[in-house]
Amino acid sequence: MRSALLLPASLLTITMAAQRPASSMPYDLRHPDQVITLPDQLVEVSALTDVDQGTVACVQDEAATLYFIGLKEGRVLRTEAFGGPGDMEGLTRVHDTYLVLRSDGLIHRLRLLDGRWTSVDTFRLDLPHRNIEGLGFDDSTGMVLVAPKDITKGGPEVRDARVVHAFDPDDPEHRCVPMLRLSVEALLSEARAMGLRLPERTTENGRTVPALKMRFSSVATHPRTGHFYLLSAVDRTLTVVDRKGRLIDLAVLDAGVLPKPEGITFLPDGELVLSSEGKGRTPVIARYPLRARE
Repeated sequence: MRSALLLPASLLTITMAAQRPASSMPYDLRHPDQVITLPDQLVEVSALTDVDQGTVACVQDEAATLYFIGLKEGRVLRTEAFGGPGDMEGLTRVHDTYLVLRSDGLIHRLRLLDGRWTSVDTFRLDLPHRNIEGLGFDDSTGMVLVAPKDITKGGPEVRDARVVHAFDPDDPEHRCVPMLRLSVEALLSEARAMGLRLPERTTENGRTVPALKMRFSSVATHPRTGHFYLLSAVDRTLTVVDRKGRLIDLAVLDAGVLPKPEGITFLPDGELVLSSEGKGRTPVIARYPLRARE
């Protein structure tokens, strides 16, 4: 929860400003090409990964179950239970396996055995975080990306840092190394320099400050550009950075379509797919084609 929301409503205003007209985002995030309504059992859909050009897979909080969604059919094609209840928050496909992340850092490795996706191995990430939600696969390096949602305790510089970790899925020790080091203040400064208008809030003493927390709930790598796409559900924002962590774009997502965006993946042709928890409504998956090149 944003700390700002603890203030009396009369002392707080949030301004959600639009992104600059000349956005470099290769998707029209205001107009998805397809929106699929998910069944009630996926009201807390928490992660998403591609299967092939016409299929995605997802998981939801509290259930160790894979749900396969047909994009053409617009429905759940099948389900595969692989374990007991748990706070499942991350999912990614690594070639012919799936990795499913529990929020405390435990990972299930799933393989297809006798026609069913089965947990053949579990291991725990060696990270100090205890609220980890983002899991993605980086094809260019063969590494699995890990984006913690919680913030490391410490001074202002420590709390400002956002680190995306990575591990080699073939490493038996599953050692995590920093893949990307980001600074919230630096990203906000870059956004202002690019002409992006950001969400702002007014504090109780009348100061106007950015209303972004950037607590990443999902991460994915674009199959063509290699850019990292980082989804923050608490802000409803999508942050895009290059391989060196330089800001490419930052977009505020449409609350009418995606009230609580938790999952992100790319199809092989580069189409973007996002999932959103219901948050008092119905959960959905939204698909965005690449913009036509001018």
